[in-house]
Amino acid sequence: MLYVLTSNLAHAMQAFRLLILHGFESQARAAFRGVVEIADLLIMVLADEATYRAYVTSFEDGKTNYQHWKKHLSPAVIRASLSKFEADDRISLPIDMTPEEIRKDNYAWLSRFVHFDYAAHVVAAHPSHPDGQWQRMAMLGNVGEISKATLAHSLVYLWISLLRLEKLLFEKHGWDRLRGDRNRAWFRYRARALDELFLAYLPTFWEEDMPLGLDG
Repeated sequence: MLYVLTSNLAHAMQAFRLLILHGFESQARAAFRGVVEIADLLIMVLADEATYRAYVTSFEDGKTNYQHWKKHLSPAVIRASLSKFEADDRISLPIDMTPEEIRKDNYAWLSRFVHFDYAAHVVAAHPSHPDGQWQRMAMLGNVGEISKATLAHSLVYLWISLLRLEKLLFEKHGWDRLRGDRNRAWFRYRARALDELFLAYLPTFWEEDMPLGLDG
């Protein structure tokens, strides 16, 4: 199960990387929303046995399978379960936001570029230069200033997800016994690297682009 989810997560992250590097920013955000949904599911499958049982259960009948997914595994259900789980088992962050607030902001921001939001579509069609000037219409991919926002949201989301996965794997699933301290140090090294990137870059970004719902 862990291999299946992490393999799909790696594929989704690689798809996001290729899209954003080639200037397909709107499509990259749609792809990263897929990354978010897989990462959230991975966390809840590791955190909650009922979610794990629901995940590995399938039905031949399409309607029954859909109803099972909608009741137990849909993104809305998983996000609600994850919010409750994180409220009961908090992770300390060196910023004035909780993981729940970050997750809510990220999903809302990414969803704007998946659904029919005119302003988001205009931004995707006319990505701006770093100096704020509009580029010509992007027909085959243009890298623009908004790439910074996309990368900022993805970075912070991966950061908090890695912290949560490390805690679950080593404290709940006994990876310290199976893998030893060296593997946990591997997780913590990458978490610290993301900490440094976050503290060096993202606060400036947040000052200019306040997260959704947190600007008042």
